[in-house]
Amino acid sequence: MDPIYHQEKGSGNPLVLIHGFCETHHLWDRFSEELSASFRVLRPDLPGFGRSPLPVTRFMIQDVGMAMLTWLDQLHVDNPVVIGRSLGGYVTLAMVDLQPGLFPGFGLFHSTAYEDSAEKKENRNKVIDFVMRNGVQPFIETFVPGLFYQVGNDHVPEVYQMAAQTAEETLMAYAGAMRDRPSHKKLLESFPKPILTIAGEQDSIINFAQSSEQAHRMKFPFFYGLKEVGHMGMFENEPESIKIVRDFTKIAFEFKS
Repeated sequence: MDPIYHQEKGSGNPLVLIHGFCETHHLWDRFSEELSASFRVLRPDLPGFGRSPLPVTRFMIQDVGMAMLTWLDQLHVDNPVVIGRSLGGYVTLAMVDLQPGLFPGFGLFHSTAYEDSAEKKENRNKVIDFVMRNGVQPFIETFVPGLFYQVGNDHVPEVYQMAAQTAEETLMAYAGAMRDRPSHKKLLESFPKPILTIAGEQDSIINFAQSSEQAHRMKFPFFYGLKEVGHMGMFENEPESIKIVRDFTKIAFEFKS
């Protein structure tokens, strides 16, 4: 895959924040400002999003995970804590599955280690078909508001602006890659270090009960449910989300199994 664009701020132990579907590294701008006082914060654009080019051939989430590992290696980033939001969580799981010893801990922010259900797979197919026929903008107009539980949240326009930059080819390629990704339940059960789960109690995309259940599979789980929050805890409860990520990252770097 082509080079990964990223921005970084701060110094110390490395913390990698990976954005979700139809987003860019800008999702984490305020997180970076806050967390860079304690860590070296790296915010990449996943391949095809923002300023990172889309691979020319069909790819799987595992391929994206390998590309991100190569990017970390090129930057000589050792033992990072990685927090992935939604799609970014799927990529994080792929990275850890490929190289589990590299990570002192990782986090799933509105994400899941479970594979898509048959219904969800069919919905991905419908998204691909819809975007192929209608383009990105009509999809984004319904997709973005559904990410929020809080109607009229001030950050909806910001997320819409990010999402509207997504290329049609990128959107369809990742919809297919997410549809076809494998389960990582066994990784949750075998990983011998801390795993963070942040879940929105009103998340319509990643079921809260499923997020809670997957936490029970972990050896060292850190589970946090956010009240009155959908799929956008980093905006719907930013202060609490930043505190959770900061506290978990410190714990992961100090953890001794």
